Amino acid sequence: MKFVLYIFLLFVFFPCISFSQGKFDFYISNTGNDANPGTSELLPKRTLSATQSLLKQYADKNGNVSIGLNQGSVFNDMLYATSPLQVGTYSDNSNNNNFTILNGSDEFNTGWIKEASTLNIYKRDITLSGFTGNGINGIGQYSFVYVTEIDKQLEKTEPFTARKLLQFVSRKGEADSLPGTFYEQLTFAADSPITVFIHTSDGSSPNLNSRYRYEVTVRGRAISASKYNSRFENLWVMGYGAGQGMLTGGSDSYYNKIIFGPGAAIHHVVLASGTINNSLFLPGPKNTDDGAVIFYDVEGLGRACYIQNTIFMDISTPIYMHTSYGTNYGLFQLDKVTAFADSTQGGLFMNTSNNDSVILNNLYTDKYTSAYANGSPKYLTINNSCFKDIVKAVGFSPNPVNAFLNNIFIRQKGPEFGSAISLGANTSLQLTNSIVHMISIQSDPNNGDRATNFILGTGGASNHIKATGNIFICDVNTHKALDAAVTNTDNGIGTSTDIWDNNVYVLLKGTAIYWTVTNIATNGGTGTVPNFKEWQRQSGQDKNSLFFDLRNDSRGLKAIFIDPDNGDYELANTSEANQIRALKAGMTVPLTCFLSKPTYEEAANMIKNGITLTANSCTNPCVQGSIRGGSYLNAQLLNNGQVQLQWSNTQQLNIDHYEIERASFASPDYSTIASIPVSSNSTYYYTDDNIPAGGIYNYRLAVIANNEDKCHSYISTITVTAGSSTTSAQQNISISPNPTSGKINVSLNHFNGAVNLMVLNNVGQKIVTKKINVVNMISVPLDVSGQPTGSYWLKIESSNGTSNVQLFILQ
Repeated sequence: MKFVLYIFLLFVFFPCISFSQGKFDFYISNTGNDANPGTSELLPKRTLSATQSLLKQYADKNGNVSIGLNQGSVFNDMLYATSPLQVGTYSDNSNNNNFTILNGSDEFNTGWIKEASTLNIYKRDITLSGFTGNGINGIGQYSFVYVTEIDKQLEKTEPFTARKLLQFVSRKGEADSLPGTFYEQLTFAADSPITVFIHTSDGSSPNLNSRYRYEVTVRGRAISASKYNSRFENLWVMGYGAGQGMLTGGSDSYYNKIIFGPGAAIHHVVLASGTINNSLFLPGPKNTDDGAVIFYDVEGLGRACYIQNTIFMDISTPIYMHTSYGTNYGLFQLDKVTAFADSTQGGLFMNTSNNDSVILNNLYTDKYTSAYANGSPKYLTINNSCFKDIVKAVGFSPNPVNAFLNNIFIRQKGPEFGSAISLGANTSLQLTNSIVHMISIQSDPNNGDRATNFILGTGGASNHIKATGNIFICDVNTHKALDAAVTNTDNGIGTSTDIWDNNVYVLLKGTAIYWTVTNIATNGGTGTVPNFKEWQRQSGQDKNSLFFDLRNDSRGLKAIFIDPDNGDYELANTSEANQIRALKAGMTVPLTCFLSKPTYEEAANMIKNGITLTANSCTNPCVQGSIRGGSYLNAQLLNNGQVQLQWSNTQQLNIDHYEIERASFASPDYSTIASIPVSSNSTYYYTDDNIPAGGIYNYRLAVIANNEDKCHSYISTITVTAGSSTTSAQQNISISPNPTSGKINVSLNHFNGAVNLMVLNNVGQKIVTKKINVVNMISVPLDVSGQPTGSYWLKIESSNGTSNVQLFILQ
């Protein structure tokens, strides 16, 4: 019988809280009745406001209260809670929509009056029933009315995309000249109507428009629960003024599977400390489109805020965090967050102030001016992140900062005088295992000779940098040069506290890459150095680094990378790339693709179905027909004549399944003998107990990607000899001892002539090579002492094309 032996599957569950389909204290449904008690699914209330007094009574007695909203229901009223509140959804099986909609807008499709002395403006007074604004002044300050234009036909199939916020303008005349805009005449009286002026997208009257309908914000909040430990889940929130947030939750609140907008946000004191998980932010109203999430703290109690598994779409500045009165936040952390600016390029993705620590893990931004800037955390860590088509990826304030940037990818597109990373005074930066690709978009050949900087502010007295294992690419205007690094040699060559080493510099386009050495009187240098070898000599830096001039190379960046135009910066099979591999094993874990911007509907479906969109979501496990990371198949003969196959693959992202393929040595045709699902463990075993007859058999591993690509491992060959009663087996290779402490003996069976022996690590890099001539069966010693402990592969290639791969463990 065929079987698969898996090492125990390890399921790592993210610690999140779910209230869906749970038991609630109160139930509310569009099919309910406010006369019902609301304490069961069979007798739900109809409106949020009808439970107001009951919630208080229940909470006064029990300390907190939970409410279940029927899936698919739409609620237009507001709810105020004076205790911690849990809001989830339940199903009565009446619909398939697992989200509940909180809508703070009312529809105004009639009653619009053509404004005199204008060409295109229609106006009407909006009675702000229930709109409390910021709770003090009604409309104004943080609370603004806004208008949503909805395509009635598109809404039937794409309800998110169908909603378009009309653009706010500050003068009535601007609205008259710009389709798709609105202007509002502010009032600060809480109960007074406000006059709204709109210019529709197609210029037609908003009264019963044949294509569009119009909703106007009339409420400030959906649910106000300013106490700590409030929980919200499975909600689509739209059409709220967001004065203090349409879902106020207080400290330690938790938001899971929430879709905000179009026309919604979390603003100001909503989350003094809390977590947003599995959520989507679409463009917000007038007052919050520059801050989809605004964290605020005034007490300075060491707050901690988290955003995880979340998508931001077409929002110019998604995240803002600030404090007052000299206080500090404790920690702000992002994990698996993606953000797509609009087509024109958004502003600053994230702006923080007065933080102790900021941690950004697996962050992907597309077309933002900056990803992180103006912050002043004591500690900043960015890991495994991509900043695509950004002007400045990271910028620092003058306050003391310890920054750790590892395995980040920056493709910088912007003005000539920019930088990928900008150090403020008092910055200590470690930049490791990263790729910085500078692309200038300014074409003026007379605007100075310097284009930009990889890192601005290096070599200063108060800044310190350790840059190791990075690839820096100069891809600027042909009339420009780029500044790479500055170092201080006041105390002699190589005495700088900065460290530049094991880096790669690539001159793809531009006049030169410049380096700067200070104190030229001491070392006899020239200050500005346009020559890499002179930089090494004068500075004592980058002793083990590489420089490539590809300006006249027709291959361009493909001399080093697989497909950089499409975001695949995996090292290619070229001499240049092999030099980089040899420079430092495991130097980069490169970005493998650029994400396609999803539609609003696609993004919403990801959130509804619990799909996380990350920087590696589009990684193709196949690279030029080979398995990314170099997965090898080890075939080992057992005493009973069966063949045990083993493989290990640490890069399993986007693999659908594995297949084992076998062919007779006499036939080139492979057949699939097993299909193996992906396991959370990276090591697999499969036993082939159905070998047709004696002979030589080739085995190979096939990876089937989610996108249906297919690629194969190297071939492993086994010889099986048929006996009189049982099948006997002969191995082509045996390794002893295995596991080993460093020294192994390799016994070669059935090999003759010239043979190449190679020891490879688990990413396919050659660690040891040896060429021998085999006359009879021999044992070859190999020494891998000094290598890191882990799994290694011994690959054997003979002159007749026979190959074999065997796994061994170094302890």
